[in-house]
Amino acid sequence: MGNSRFMLMFTPDLVNEPITYRMVKDFDLNINILRAEIDDNGGRLIINFEGSPQQIKQALKYLTDNKVQVKELVEYVRKDSERCTDCGMCVSICPVMAFQVDKVTWKVVFLNDKCIACGMCVDACPSAAMKLGQ
Repeated sequence: MGNSRFMLMFTPDLVNEPITYRMVKDFDLNINILRAEIDDNGGRLIINFEGSPQQIKQALKYLTDNKVQVKELVEYVRKDSERCTDCGMCVSICPVMAFQVDKVTWKVVFLNDKCIACGMCVDACPSAAMKLGQ
């Protein structure tokens, strides 16, 4: 079983389509929605697929055939150390504790392997040092 994360971007006409339902029912994938944003302009979904490589491949073909933009997330969040002021906003808001303060240097340390790409740190960062990566 493989485990892959993707960012799916929808146009407004696709927002009401049962996309995630089809991932489960038609392609027998276990899915976990890590972040969802939907408004009048469409939607963005960060999703984790768990299944065989063939199941994931078929699901991705279905998505692209239905005009859903798909980007695999291989780097979930990037921290720009030059912009970071080590204010700690990301430490307090991260639901999975992917940020820690080094008690010697008082610098914020980002633990990428814990990141679920929820984007809360991106929204909270006053210096715009955090970016969702592709």
